[in-house]
Amino acid sequence: MSRQFKIIVLIAGIAIISGLSMFTLFRSDDIEQIEEEINRLQLRFGDASMVELVEDDYALVLYSWASTFQVGVAELRKASFNWEIVRMTSEDMGGDLQFVELSRYSVMHKSVDSDVKSVVVELNNGERREAQIKEKDRLARRWLYYSDTEDLSSAIVTTYDANGEVVEVIEIPDQPNEGLNRTVE
Repeated sequence: MSRQFKIIVLIAGIAIISGLSMFTLFRSDDIEQIEEEINRLQLRFGDASMVELVEDDYALVLYSWASTFQVGVAELRKASFNWEIVRMTSEDMGGDLQFVELSRYSVMHKSVDSDVKSVVVELNNGERREAQIKEKDRLARRWLYYSDTEDLSSAIVTTYDANGEVVEVIEIPDQPNEGLNRTVE
């Protein structure tokens, strides 16, 4: 092999490794930047409790504030060098369901007890989807389901324990954002 070919292969290898390293670093930086953006709001005792990187340029955040008496969801979009809040909502945390429509995503979430092991969302067209159960610090355990294409209105959410027994059945309202006191656009 020629010396020039070896140099090109070496440079390409270094570029690939550097690119993968930068991707990993920026991915972890995304979460930190998102948390900083929520903290920049200076909510009293605010905490970005759960960050969900939905796409490369969109994220959803479950957050609490006022010593966890308020819980909400924020939708953020990646700008050139930071994250911007597109829309967010918050509401008293009484363990009630939040079904909100943000600018791009419809989101449902609710707190769950430790005995709940799975959550199934039955959409109004009959399709069944698994919701995620998230757990972190002050926000405790919550199930989360979001979509940018599916109609979540009038869905039925069923929570199950480890034995497959039904813990709770929740009928989703036919309109998102019903009863919300606070919506920030």
